[in-house]
Amino acid sequence: MQVQKLSVKTKCEMPTCKNNASYQFCLDSGDKRNSLNLCEDCMREIYGHIGKILTPKSPKNMLNKKTSGRGYER
Repeated sequence: MQVQKLSVKTKCEMPTCKNNASYQFCLDSGDKRNSLNLCEDCMREIYGHIGKILTPKSPKNMLNKKTSGRGYER
């Protein structure tokens, strides 16, 4: 998959968006029928949603366990 900056004036393909597309996602085959044209705003929104799903979560910190005031663990 490739992402290319568009130089041609094209409509964004998100259903409710009325902006002009700035970027094109296309498969390696280069066939224009298998492409998705997005404006910068829609691309940023999709990026935020994908980041919530694919970003790895940090492991639990084993060094900072909660302890009681007497110096031993509960």
